[in-house]
Amino acid sequence: MTPDEFTLVMSDPTLRRVFSAVALGASTSSEILSAAGLDTPVAAKAIGQLTRNGLLVPEGRGRLAINEGALEGAAETAARRREAEAAAEQPDARLRGFVRDRVLVGLPEEADHEARRTVLRHVAEATFAPGEDFDERTVTERLEPWCESGVLDPVSLRRALVDSGVLRRESGLYGLTAAPADAA
Repeated sequence: MTPDEFTLVMSDPTLRRVFSAVALGASTSSEILSAAGLDTPVAAKAIGQLTRNGLLVPEGRGRLAINEGALEGAAETAARRREAEAAAEQPDARLRGFVRDRVLVGLPEEADHEARRTVLRHVAEATFAPGEDFDERTVTERLEPWCESGVLDPVSLRRALVDSGVLRRESGLYGLTAAPADAA
């Protein structure tokens, strides 16, 4: 079962009630009827549909159980899909989870100096040209779009760039520092 099929099946409140009843321990038809609070014809139809979709499987005589394999398969497929979408959205694995569409959506902890500096260098190099100097106001304005997610405000981001050594500040002007030779 694909994640989309699972979502479609679970969007039906009757199917969801029967599935939940089994997930909570009901295994016979009478237990499922009681736990789900449904009439016999409605519950029987739902049990049949969940069985045909592979979410419920027979377990012994007259008993049903959740098909854990189907759930695990759907979860694995969904995880692979999320990974592929993340890779397409942010091809540089070092930036995934931190930069999305030129917006800073996260920042590595200060303890992870290398990862933090990588993300900050990316922001700086995408925002400022090497060899040019900018006044504080211009730097702050250029950093604003990176801060749309609210992870940092532009002033805090500017400070983080300076503190990490990605931007230099001299006589009130800011400029991009040279990337370390081994980072290229």
